[in-house]
Amino acid sequence: MRLMRDGYLLNLRTFHEVRDDKAQALKPLEEAAEVFGAWQDRDDMRLSPIMTARRAYRDDLIDECLDTVQATVNLLAAVGATQGEVDAAIRRMDERNCERGRL
Repeated sequence: MRLMRDGYLLNLRTFHEVRDDKAQALKPLEEAAEVFGAWQDRDDMRLSPIMTARRAYRDDLIDECLDTVQATVNLLAAVGATQGEVDAAIRRMDERNCERGRL
């Protein structure tokens, strides 16, 4: 298995209707909780001899991760974040992660 070290190229569209409200702000949190649940399910099946089951749980985890990213992108759109602002935030995040020895 090849590990992704340089990041992922994601091209996500926002939903047609997004709102700058509490429900929209809570959606990434809800989706992140579903990521953890999917990870727990996958972890429980880690040693299963049934390869199709292991693959299904892995796919579910990946799907839940992307649902979380989608919810975050929708929230960015709801608050009117520009591509320039997102790019600047990514640079700041990379700087913090470099300072912490993560990158």
